[in-house]
Amino acid sequence: MEDRKSGLYFILPGLLGVLIIYIIPFFLSLYYTFTKGISDIQFVGLSNFRELFNNPAFLLAAKNTLKFIIIGVPIVTMLSLSLSIMMSEKLYRFPRWAMLSPMIVPVASALMGWQVVLGNNGIVNEILVFFNNQSVSFFGEDNAMKTLILIYIIKNTGYMLIIFTGAITSLEKEYKEAFLLDSNSNLIYAAKIVVPLIAPIIFFVVILSIINSFSMFREVYALYGNTPPNTAYLLQNFMNNNFYKLNYQRLSTAAFIVVVGISLLIIGFLKFQDKYLNH
Repeated sequence: MEDRKSGLYFILPGLLGVLIIYIIPFFLSLYYTFTKGISDIQFVGLSNFRELFNNPAFLLAAKNTLKFIIIGVPIVTMLSLSLSIMMSEKLYRFPRWAMLSPMIVPVASALMGWQVVLGNNGIVNEILVFFNNQSVSFFGEDNAMKTLILIYIIKNTGYMLIIFTGAITSLEKEYKEAFLLDSNSNLIYAAKIVVPLIAPIIFFVVILSIINSFSMFREVYALYGNTPPNTAYLLQNFMNNNFYKLNYQRLSTAAFIVVVGISLLIIGFLKFQDKYLNH
């Protein structure tokens, strides 16, 4: 009993921080979600939700964010899983600090590098012009989403790769030795043995990748400020603009929808995982 109390004392500062910084502000934002006004506050029920779903800026931001997640998250998950399976063999080992470097480099410094490579006068365009091809505006309206997804993939793949590599290397070697008695295919071994055994880790990486996709707002804001191209206008841009306008009701409503959406996604994954593992 005393050990349990001692443990509570250790985690109490962290719990207080989470309570003050995250939980209490979240429930305060729920108050704004169902009210209108600042000095004369009125309860309006679901009126804020109806207004939000009729807002073209919100619909554009939601569409772009969903597109970003649907394209970027599966690529990061599958690419990092494939590379981790390859790197589980000694031949493909690589320094872990190099994998984490895209996450460690500050956003401003990383974007300077991307401008050097993909900018209007960057290396790629210089090569295109050298071979008599037309230069490409990688950060323009037509290619902004593609470029952001590329940055997201390169930034997150190494981090997810380390998570997968740790899970794969922790598997008992007897699994592979027993499997190779019947088959010499590493691909079939990965599909039938590795993937089912690390299914909870795959689920964790998917959720973490979705959460990290929302942090791409920093890159968007650093590149374009408050007015990104329509193809790169994300939910974080929408909420940030409403924060500057002091429209707390619209901001809180959008944040609430994002929280509910992620929560439903996690619940769905958990149910799928339980069903998958039980069979």
